[in-house]
Amino acid sequence: LRTLINQGLEHVRNTASLSDQNFDILVIGGGITGACAALDAVQRGLSVALVEQGDFAGATSAQSLKMIHGGIRYLQHLDLVRLRESCRERMTFLRNAPHLTRPLPIVVPTFGHGMQGKFVFRVALFLNHILTIDRNKGIGDRERQIPAGHIMSRKQVMDDYPYVETKSLTGAACFYDGQILDAPRLIWSIVRSAIEMGAVACNYCDVRNLVSENGRVVGARIADVVSGETVSVRAKAVVNATGPFAQSFVGSSSSATPKNVPLSRDMAFVVKRSISEKTAIGVQTKFKDPDALLSRGNRHLFLAPWRGYTLVGVDSRVFPEDPYSLDVTEEEIATFIEEVNEAIPTLNLKRDDIGVVYGGLLPFGENAENSTDLSFGKRSLMIDHGDGDDGLLGLFSAMSVRWTMGRQTAERVIDAAQKYLHGSSTECNTHRTAVFGGDFESLEILKEEVKKDDVGRELEPAIRNHLVQTYGTDWRGPLELVRHDSSLMRRVSPDPIIGAEIAYAIKSEMAVSLADCVLRRTDIGTGEMPTDDTLAACADIAADVLGWDSSKVNAEIESVKACYPFFGKVNGASKTVGEEDYDA
Repeated sequence: LRTLINQGLEHVRNTASLSDQNFDILVIGGGITGACAALDAVQRGLSVALVEQGDFAGATSAQSLKMIHGGIRYLQHLDLVRLRESCRERMTFLRNAPHLTRPLPIVVPTFGHGMQGKFVFRVALFLNHILTIDRNKGIGDRERQIPAGHIMSRKQVMDDYPYVETKSLTGAACFYDGQILDAPRLIWSIVRSAIEMGAVACNYCDVRNLVSENGRVVGARIADVVSGETVSVRAKAVVNATGPFAQSFVGSSSSATPKNVPLSRDMAFVVKRSISEKTAIGVQTKFKDPDALLSRGNRHLFLAPWRGYTLVGVDSRVFPEDPYSLDVTEEEIATFIEEVNEAIPTLNLKRDDIGVVYGGLLPFGENAENSTDLSFGKRSLMIDHGDGDDGLLGLFSAMSVRWTMGRQTAERVIDAAQKYLHGSSTECNTHRTAVFGGDFESLEILKEEVKKDDVGRELEPAIRNHLVQTYGTDWRGPLELVRHDSSLMRRVSPDPIIGAEIAYAIKSEMAVSLADCVLRRTDIGTGEMPTDDTLAACADIAADVLGWDSSKVNAEIESVKACYPFFGKVNGASKTVGEEDYDA
C-alpha cells in the first residue's frame, strides 16, 4: 500500500516549496478565515503561502455549534446591516459547498400573547422574509434553498416536541438557518481549492517570528514541526489569521502593538442520542441579552440534529486568560448540563450522555468581570498594523466574530493587503466560487454516478451516499485506491467510512497523524470516542502508508484518546508528529 500511494502522492506537505519564491502574501492560520484569505488572494492573482501551526481546522473553526447563521436573531438588535451580511454568507456557503452544508429548520416555542407570543414572531418572520428576499440567489437545487418561516400550532408542538414546557404554550415559530455537516472538511476543501489555483499550503508549520526590514514585514521564520527543520519564507505582506491567538502572536513575534480584544469561550456538547431528528429547537435559559432593543426575554440554547447525535450550545464565559491555556473543566461541563436540564427538565441529561465537548475562543463584547448576562461580539476585526508610529507595515490581522463571517472577514483583509501592495484592490470572487468538490447540480446526480462506477456499484448504498456527501465530485479519489487494493473497501468504523478514506487522507489531503485522519479528514471521532477496534483499524492503514512501528501506532492511538472529552486540545494531542517544543 505504501508503494502504491507513494507512486501517486499529491498535495503532501512540502515545506521546501515555502522558500522557493518571494510570495506576495503569507497567510498564517488555517481556520476558516485563513483558508478563505488564501483562496481569495490567489484568485486575485497574488502569489500566496498558507501555513498552520497544527492541522488545518484543528482549533476554533472546528469547535462550533456548526450553524451558519442567517441573521434573523439580529432583528431584536435592529442591526439590519448584520442581518444582511449574515444572509449573504449563509447563501454563499449553501451554494458553494452543497455537499457539506444544508438548510436547518429551527423551532422556537411561543408563549402567551406578549413579546414571546405568536404575533411578535409572525411579524419577525415576515420582516426577515422581506429583508432576505434574495436569500437563495444562485442556489438552483430546491433542496438547498432556505424557505420562508412559518408558525406552528400548539398541538403540533406538543406532538412533535413532548419535552417542551406546556404552561402558556401557544405554538412555535419555525425559521431556517444553515448547518455545516463537517466543518474541518469544508475548511480543507477551501484550502484544496487554493492549492489547485497555485497557492502553497503546509500544516504543522510553527511561525517562530516575523522578519522585518526598515519597518516593513518581509517574511517569517517557520519551524517544520514534523521534520524539525527551520524554513525562511519571504513575503511582501503577512496576514495574521490566527483567530484568538492573533494578539499574542503579534505581541511575541513582531514589533507591532497588539490590540487588546476581549475573548469569549464558547462551549457546545455532542449528546450521544437524537433528541429532535428533523429540526433544531431553541429553548430559553435564565440569562438575558443586554444588547437586545426588542427583547423577547432570555437567551436561547439550541439543540440541533447532527449525524444521529444532538448538538447543544452554546455556553459562553469571558476568557481573560492566555488563549493557549484554553481548557474546559469537568465543573464547567457539569454547570452547563445543569443549565440545559433547567431549560428542559424532561431531557434529564447526564455526564455519560456527552460524547464530545467543543470549545473555542471568539472576539467578545465589553463585559464587566463575573458578568452573567453577557454582551457578545458583533463585528469581525481587521487591523492594519502599519497604522500608527509603533506599527509594522505589511502586517494585517483578521479575527472573525463568527464562523459564518469567516469568508467576509478574509475578503476585507485581502482588500487591505492588496491595496498596500498595489495601491488598489481588485474584485473578490470567493462568494461565487465552489469549494473543491462542490461544483455540481445536485447530490442525487452524483449518487447515480457513483452507482454506475465499476467499484462504486459494489459498495453499500450508505457508503455511496457518504462518499458523495463527504467528497462531492472528488468521490473518485478514495475509490481509485480501492481499484488497486480491494481490502480498502472494508468499513473501518460503524459509520459508513471505508479504509480507502484513511489512505486517501494521507495520499492527497496532507494528513500526517491518526488524529488528522479520524478527527478532521473524516468524522469518525467527532461525535464520540471511537472504539479500540476502530482506532486500531485506522492506525493499521496509516502505519502501512507511513511506515509506523508498533510503538508509534500505540502513541498515535493514545494521542487521539487524549482529545476527549474536550476537542480544544486536539492540536496539542498531536505532539507525536514531531518536536516536543511544538507548543512553544
